[in-house]
Amino acid sequence: MKISEKGQVIIIVAVLLVVVLLFLAVIIDGARLMVEYQELNRAVDAAGKAGLIVVGDRMVTQVVNAQTAAASLTLTATPAGSTPGPTSTGTPEVDDFYSWLTEDHRKTLIAPLMQTLVATHVLGSVEENGFGLNNSSIIGLDITYPDQYDIDMKHLQIFIQITRRVAIIFGRLLNLNEGVLSGSTRQSIPQR
Repeated sequence: MKISEKGQVIIIVAVLLVVVLLFLAVIIDGARLMVEYQELNRAVDAAGKAGLIVVGDRMVTQVVNAQTAAASLTLTATPAGSTPGPTSTGTPEVDDFYSWLTEDHRKTLIAPLMQTLVATHVLGSVEENGFGLNNSSIIGLDITYPDQYDIDMKHLQIFIQITRRVAIIFGRLLNLNEGVLSGSTRQSIPQR
């Protein structure tokens, strides 16, 4: 080897070392951002389920009350020779859950009190998972739940979106200090 070739090897090794280190930095940041994105999506999914649990509980309570009321009706026999009174309305099968829900029941599922309960449970779940409003990295938190009754609505849907700032550790090398991650979910529960 000539003396001038030794200097070229050092330059090539130095350039390759910088390239490898930049590549590792991108891999480390990318993997960390992917993990944070998955955590955010899990928190959003859990919050959607927490909101729908409230709706499901209310539906079950309404159905149980309707079934209890139907079971407690006492039928009196029509005395012989008299005209029978009005006939009772047929009740749905016990295991036909949604048939027991009346339109009035369905209206209460989107009433302001229910909207407040759903939002409270969603916020509680988000806070439990560390993505609540007290977290300074949270940019936005949107909760969408129906606010008007529609007789044709077959499902009640809840939509939740959380947007947060994330630090990019090695992004400073490229003059990029932070980014934005957003996670959302749309969950529904049948009502018919």
